[in-house]
Formats: sequence, C-alpha cells, structure tokens
Amino acid sequence: MPPPMRILQVTDLFEPFIGGMELHVKTLSQGLAQRGHEVTVVTAHLPGTAVDEAVDGFRVRRIAGWSGRALAGWYERAEVPFHPPVPDPGVVAALRRIVDELHPDVVHAQGWISYSCLAIARHQRFRLVVTLHDYSFACVRKTLLRSDLTPCSGPRLGLCLRCAPGQYGIVKGAALTTGLRAARPLHARVASWVAISQFVADSSRCAIPRGRAISVIPPTSAQPPPAPRPEWLPAADGYALFVGALGSYKGLSWLLDAYAGAGLRRPLVVVGTTQPDTPRTWPAGVVVRTNVPHQQVMEAWRHAGIGLVPSLWPEPFGLVAVEAMRSGVPVVASRIGALPGIVVDGVTGILVTPGHSTELRAAMQRLDQEPELRSRMGAAGLSQAEQFSAEAVTALYEQHYRRLLAEELEPDSASSVPVAGSRL
Repeated sequence: MPPPMRILQVTDLFEPFIGGMELHVKTLSQGLAQRGHEVTVVTAHLPGTAVDEAVDGFRVRRIAGWSGRALAGWYERAEVPFHPPVPDPGVVAALRRIVDELHPDVVHAQGWISYSCLAIARHQRFRLVVTLHDYSFACVRKTLLRSDLTPCSGPRLGLCLRCAPGQYGIVKGAALTTGLRAARPLHARVASWVAISQFVADSSRCAIPRGRAISVIPPTSAQPPPAPRPEWLPAADGYALFVGALGSYKGLSWLLDAYAGAGLRRPLVVVGTTQPDTPRTWPAGVVVRTNVPHQQVMEAWRHAGIGLVPSLWPEPFGLVAVEAMRSGVPVVASRIGALPGIVVDGVTGILVTPGHSTELRAAMQRLDQEPELRSRMGAAGLSQAEQFSAEAVTALYEQHYRRLLAEELEPDSASSVPVAGSRL
C-alpha cells in the first residue's frame, strides 16, 4: 500500500467564510484525511478565528500578511480580506515557516494566494498544484465580463486597465491589473495546473505557459446527512429554487421578470448572499432568505421541485446545478460557460438562452405542468451527479497527487487532460 502523503491545502479564505471554493477545500481536506493522509489547510486569519486548530481530522493554520494591513481600506467587506495577485511578503514568510515545519509532499493552492506559494516553489522540495476555480489567472475581474455584462474578447493590458476600474475603482483596478500581468512569469513554477471544468481550462489557456497541460477535475459536492426541514421554507414541497449571489450577473433580475409572468402554481424561493445590486423589492410569491448555512441550503434542495440557474456570466462550473441534481431536482439553466457540461438539455434539465425571458418562462412552465418530466429528469440528474460526489473527486485528486509525485504527468503536453468520462 502506498504511504500516506503530507498535503498542504492553501486557500485565500476558509471558515467562517464559506463559498464554493472554500466548501470544496473543506470537503476535499476531509476526504483526504479520512483516507489517512496528513492534511493542513493554510488560509487568511479572519477576525474571531483561531490561529491553529484541528477541524474534522485535519489542521487549519491561519496566517496574516502585509496586504491585510496595507489594503484594509480597499476591501469591499472589511471582514473578508483578499490576497493580491502578487506574492505577499508576510504570507510568503509564514508559508515558508509552515513548509519548513511540515515538509509537505504536495502544496495545493487555490485563489490568488497561489502567488505567495509560487514565490517559494523554486527552492522547496514539494510539488505545487494550482486549481483554477474561475478565470482569475487571466482576468483581473475573475469573470470574463465587462461592467455592462458583455463578454470580454480576451485579456490585453490596455483593455484590462480600462475595464478593471468598473469593479475595483481606478487606483485599485490599476494596481491589481498591473500586478496580475507582472506576476505571470511565476506561472512557470507550477508543477500541475488543474481546472474545475474544460471551459475554465480553455478560457485560462492564455495565462498558462505555452505547452503546459491543464488537467480537469471537478470540485467536490458535499452531501450532508438529512436534517430538520428549515421553518422558513414554504409549507408545501415542490417550490422553484434559486441559490446563489443575489446579483445581476447571476440572472436574478431576469429570473424575477420571467417568474412574474409565468403564472406558476408554486412559489419561488431565493437563497443567497446580498450584492450591491440586490433587488430591494420582490414579486408576490417570492420567499427570500440570505446568509443561509450550507446544511439548510441542501435541505432546501431536498424539498424543491425545480432548480433555477439563470446565469448571465460564464459559470466556471455550476456547483448549484450539481447540488440540485444530487437531490433529484430537474434544472433550468443558462446555456453559458460550463453549465451545458453539467445540465444535459432534455435529459437532466432544460437549457435556455441567457437573457431570453420567453425561453426561461416556457421552460419553467413546462416543468411546472409536467410531473412525469420532472420525475424523469430528476432521476437522470441524480445518477449523473455521482461523478461529482466527495468520494469520487477525492479519489481523483489522490490519484493526481500520486502521479505527480511519481512524475508520471507530462508537463510538456500541449492539450488539456480531462477526467475520464467527464463532460466538463
């Protein structure tokens, strides 16, 4: 039996902040620890969190860098700092101390904190894996969208310098754009690039050294055990459910417009985190809940009848669609980004043209009125979603680490390396 590995998972943020990437890191770390590996998560120190603690079989080390102090006034939310797209000297020093103490076999980085890992990768014995969860290594806005939600034609310094201020402001936008471009030569120090979907791999190719492979491994989808039904849900099951950031780029305004004119017999439940452009008023029949724990989100999916993922931006993956499918819920989703590789049109759900209200309304009405179709699509989605289970994805990463340590990967291959059987 192969010996256990020492694995350092490095991520911008972690609990108590939990988004898609953070949930993936937590679930993957739990799975690797259960398989006998020594796992440590290194992340930013947030107010009120322990510097060093044991969680679910693995260790969490929280560190602070120079940027946390220097950029404190620049954060959109003071309690949620971000790592800049360049090495942070304070984070680099803390990472070097942890690496010298733990001697990891693999350092697996996600997010812009990867740049601090890159700063020490050349002189350390570990193998560095970087997972692309979005487009942040190619696009400073991380979205491949301009301020007016139109698609970007590709990163160019002059264009990015004009685009970034729409999200960050002039000073911060210019600093982040030039930093991201200046740090690009460090990408050559990555031993293995992984993308969460083929769409992300293809869209990030311009930022990856020429000739380097990008493997495709989906993020983990945790399936917590059943829990009490949240009291804030509608009394009857079978409602339509939207989960995600409550902003325009997620298609929320489009969805509300389509729902208001669809005449559905079921309420719409909206669960998510508020954004600067979150609606202030809601149509009749809409139940809104913010800052809901993941356990309750999954309970909401278990009682839903229709899942709605009307994104207007190119979703890097579509974890919400997977969570719906894992609960046997058919999905109406936009035909954009990686979503067509998750939701099989006519099989596990219905794909619609982004922003096309008539199509979205018709898809919702069809699922609302055809119970046999809902049942058939829900069963098909439940079967397909098994490839995204925590067990399946943990096994893929474990195999990937071992191949990398055995130097069986071919870093000079020009093509991406997809997961066998994946449609991502």
